[in-house]
Amino acid sequence: MKLLFYVYIIFLLKIATVTAQPDSVQVNRDFQFEDGVYQTFEELQANSPSLSWDEVDAQLVASHQTFMAQAEYIRRKDGGYLLLDSIWGICLKGTPFIRLPGTATNKQAVSFAGLRVRGRICYYTYEVEKTEMIEIAAYNPLTGRPFRKGSIPRKVSAVQEKILHFEDGRRSTFSQEGFLEWIEDDQQLWRTVADLSDEEVQEKLYKCLLIYDDRNPVYVPVRE
Repeated sequence: MKLLFYVYIIFLLKIATVTAQPDSVQVNRDFQFEDGVYQTFEELQANSPSLSWDEVDAQLVASHQTFMAQAEYIRRKDGGYLLLDSIWGICLKGTPFIRLPGTATNKQAVSFAGLRVRGRICYYTYEVEKTEMIEIAAYNPLTGRPFRKGSIPRKVSAVQEKILHFEDGRRSTFSQEGFLEWIEDDQQLWRTVADLSDEEVQEKLYKCLLIYDDRNPVYVPVRE
């Protein structure tokens, strides 16, 4: 009788596990966030934008191939004022895009970078222009030897790699040193990353980020 009783209890527990509705869902690379305008990071954590796209008029362009978006304006339909720099981010087709401070191309447009990796540690990239001094030389056409050297400024594009911590909203440059500070709760992976050579960092650091997110899940509340 006791054996049958225990079997019956286990059976009920299995049924409860299957039928119970979870109150949270894991954030991973396939997770689709709620589309809309997020005015704070806490709204993203709750997967609850303060404004849906039905509540605003917007002039924006976006590319899911490049994970970039740019908005000239986002206005509330009810007449309420909404400053672009008061927006933390937006979500388009399930992908969150973070507003990039200081990247506006003019006084009205502002840029957003999409989260390429979603998880406990999120990853995104964007391009910036920077000025480099390039050395040039003038050559004597008769001898082929330089007779004058100098430097001129030249603008070049540089890719910025960034990470966002989903638990507290911290942002940092994606580097070996910065990444190590964020994964101290996974000592096995921490030791692996710490032992990477400079050459291996270029090849393996991104893969280590994916491994960390797989092993250290984060969750958002289920929306009703």
